[in-house]
Amino acid sequence: MNIMDALSKECVSQDVICFGPFRLSISERALEKQGVPVRLGSRALDILITLLERPAEVVTKKELFARVWPDLVVDEGNLRYHVSALNKALGQRRSGTRYVTNVSGRGYCFVAPISRAASPPVLLSNSLGHSPIGLPPSPTGMVGHDEIVHFFSEELTAPRFLTIVLLSALLRTVVSS
Repeated sequence: MNIMDALSKECVSQDVICFGPFRLSISERALEKQGVPVRLGSRALDILITLLERPAEVVTKKELFARVWPDLVVDEGNLRYHVSALNKALGQRRSGTRYVTNVSGRGYCFVAPISRAASPPVLLSNSLGHSPIGLPPSPTGMVGHDEIVHFFSEELTAPRFLTIVLLSALLRTVVSS
């Protein structure tokens, strides 16, 4: 059994794409390398997803701009920067393995073999994968500071201008007075 066979057995959802040691869940916007989350910016992730939707095809720069920066005019240097960040995250220079290649004057192409999973979905091991931007889950309630929360709740409903300065010493002074 080769590594691609083993990796494709680990893939567990229709929206999960595996390539090399990587596993990408498109719906969770989470990339893992051998089960470890890979930090990747949202633009670089959008580029990766776009390229993986059309593997072994050249995706033009114009198509990438339309997909990653819709309704915005951006310099071509932005695309190069995010593709470079993607290549760095994939370890393309260190490992010698090529995933994304530049087709001079035309665009970019995902060149590594990929596999898609066909089993029912399960959660990835990435605990930050539930957030669309990789942040930890929102807290379900506030702990402590009940007086401060009550104070600001009342002040915010009053019909006047309120400036909140987040300095703990100032907040203690305001609440205790």
